[in-house]
Amino acid sequence: MSTLATLDQTDIELTPGEVVTVPLTVHNTGSIVEAYSIEVLGPAAAWTDVTPAVIDGLYPQTATTATLTFHPPRSAAVPAGSQPFGVRVLPAEHPEDVAIPEGTLSVLPFLETTAELTPRATHGSRGATHEIAVDNRGNAPVTVTLAAKDLDDALRAHVRDPQVTVEPGHAVFTSVRVAPRKRLWRGADVTHPFQVSVTAEHTLPLQLDGTHVQTAALPKWFGKALLALVATLAALAIAWFALLRPVIRSAAAAAVEHQQQQSQQAAQAAQSAQKAAQAAAQQAQQAAQAAGGSAQTAQTSGTQATQQAAAQAAAQAAAGVPLRTQLVVTADAGATKTAKFTVPAGETLEIRDLIMSNPQGDFGTMQLAQATPGKKPAPIMDFALENFRDLDYHFQAPIVIPAGDSFTMTVACRQVGAPVGQTPPPTTCSQSLYVGGDLVAVPAPAKP
Repeated sequence: MSTLATLDQTDIELTPGEVVTVPLTVHNTGSIVEAYSIEVLGPAAAWTDVTPAVIDGLYPQTATTATLTFHPPRSAAVPAGSQPFGVRVLPAEHPEDVAIPEGTLSVLPFLETTAELTPRATHGSRGATHEIAVDNRGNAPVTVTLAAKDLDDALRAHVRDPQVTVEPGHAVFTSVRVAPRKRLWRGADVTHPFQVSVTAEHTLPLQLDGTHVQTAALPKWFGKALLALVATLAALAIAWFALLRPVIRSAAAAAVEHQQQQSQQAAQAAQSAQKAAQAAAQQAQQAAQAAGGSAQTAQTSGTQATQQAAAQAAAQAAAGVPLRTQLVVTADAGATKTAKFTVPAGETLEIRDLIMSNPQGDFGTMQLAQATPGKKPAPIMDFALENFRDLDYHFQAPIVIPAGDSFTMTVACRQVGAPVGQTPPPTTCSQSLYVGGDLVAVPAPAKP
């Protein structure tokens, strides 16, 4: 063996970013002058310099010294921990006598953690989400604790991952959600500052500043739009009460008045016919008494007159007696109530006119039905209250309700209306129904 190489230090401790030098002694134990090339082996070769890297003309039985300079960069590319290395000393004349002294490098860990909050500022009425990037630029894994706080106690802040572990040379992403504690309905925007602290092991915490600009829940044009809508509804209400409603009421009243006049004229004609029949009967009876022997003839005439009077009375009964009545229902919201008119015994109700009124604009349903004792009411007509304020019907062929049955109005109140300008507003639904027609007597069965 003609070459001997030794390191002055084989266990070397390094701190990234610093420089450490170690002497290397090379002995020529041969009998001729020898030249040597020196090279570092292992991962440390990238950041180790040899001075000189070539030794020219080392005499036999002499020694010289070279210097190894270790300068690991302060980077995640140099991991913390122990790693072996070697130094190859290659003789030029006798390469088979190569010498490779070995050692161990202990790279100490260093911590360098950075963090970034994006975006720094957000806008919204109900909160927003910010992204957090944690970057480990050190050479060892690091565990990071994240916490958010509001400087004015006006925000609720929640970090998605309160603790994360970041490998060397890598970054981890998480988020923080901020939301205002109170809603802002109208007005100018309000700025809320907050901070996110990023604390790594054995290091001072990093403070990331952010802001959330709270905007109003209602847009600025909402007030003007609401005023315009109220003005439009008020104009429509005025048009309804001032123009359309009086016309409908006048038409309905005129129709009912016409029916009443016709019924009264028929009743007066029947009464006049009855009086004439009674007068004729009296005259016939007087004539029979005066005639003496013609009593039987007079009696016969009186009988005929009486029959005629009875027929006229029956005709009057068949014409019926006019009926004018009103059904009224008052019900709380969510309640259902019924008003009814029961047809007296021995008569039949013929309905020719119906006038419905929903003055408040209530919401719900109205059902008109015929109720027979012991049976389920039979619906006649159904209405949605929100579809009318005043509504009238007039029938050529009347609705006939027999004796003992009832004509009912059932109202299911879903929501009480709110008439414009009424103070205080109503608290119950209120509907009325005007019923016009005739009560017609039912003829008694003929005797055998």
